[in-house]
Amino acid sequence: MDQEKRGNFTFEDLPLGTRFRKQYVIGEDVYRGFLDLFGDVSPLHVDDQVARSCGFSAKLMHGAILNGFISDFVGMNFPGKRTLELGVEIHFVKPTYMNDVLELEATVKERLESRQVWCCNSASSARPRWWRMAALR
Repeated sequence: MDQEKRGNFTFEDLPLGTRFRKQYVIGEDVYRGFLDLFGDVSPLHVDDQVARSCGFSAKLMHGAILNGFISDFVGMNFPGKRTLELGVEIHFVKPTYMNDVLELEATVKERLESRQVWCCNSASSARPRWWRMAALR
């Protein structure tokens, strides 16, 4: 794949089997930014002691942080700025904690030529299962 086109792929640039991956870190800046923007201060997300009493090893990071990473992945990297995300299915199979590194990876599994839509299978430590994206003209 042409890394120089990253973020500017067209429908024609991405045949079946094309794969892209990127790592994200749930750092203090991401965590604080989420809290400041959305105000979800549930004790499981802000208090290590409460989270431990519920069987977790530390306070849990918000699952919605993953949505932000997916938005960056799709809108700024793969396929990029000419893309509209049509749907994402997410199953949170294990908790994420401060400083966890998440790797998102997507592979083009289907191309709908008439609508210029890609269907991608994806993988990450949080396990989003599929993305459906459309190329904008």
